[in-house]
Amino acid sequence: MRHSPLINWLAQLLLGLGLAAISLQVGLIFGRGWWEVGAGAAVVGAAGLAIAARAEWIERRRRLVEKSRTALSLPTQWSVKLDKRLPGGWVAPLAVIRDDGMRFVVDIHAFKTATWSSTPGKGSTGPRLVNAKDKPLWPDPVAALAKGALAAGAAPVLWLPKAAESGTFRHPDTNLVVVTGSPRDLKLALQSARRVTANATSPRDTEPQAA
Repeated sequence: MRHSPLINWLAQLLLGLGLAAISLQVGLIFGRGWWEVGAGAAVVGAAGLAIAARAEWIERRRRLVEKSRTALSLPTQWSVKLDKRLPGGWVAPLAVIRDDGMRFVVDIHAFKTATWSSTPGKGSTGPRLVNAKDKPLWPDPVAALAKGALAAGAAPVLWLPKAAESGTFRHPDTNLVVVTGSPRDLKLALQSARRVTANATSPRDTEPQAA
């Protein structure tokens, strides 16, 4: 039987906090006499807090995705799929096929600022996004999105609905577009994207750009 995301979140949150609380009690009672017990309790407590923190992060992301998709209104003639599993196993929160056949896969994150870094990341030759302090966004939203879009023959779009400013920008060396702002900003970006043929052997390549 499948449980709802809310139940899974609550179960993991209670499990993590419970482990942390029990380990704290064990450490206070027995830790002074046996350092091994105190060390073990600290490890278990840290693991419990990590479980709770991970569960909360996943739930916050889920709520953001659900709220953003609910507020989005796209043309009825477009095909829209939610939580679309793509070749390779990645799940796109939003997959859209426009009435002219142009495909998009949209990932949704809570980052409030994002810009392309002027330098490649360590061990990576591709573009990377950074925040206002020039720190890489974590988790990296680019790699999985770009790979999933390529496997699906779609244009990759990263939507940041909680960004402080509205805008649309594309890296000069890739067709990945970042849309910051409201559901209306995403809708306009998808509507204004135009199809571009990169070469004769890749007729499905697309390049979303602002009109």
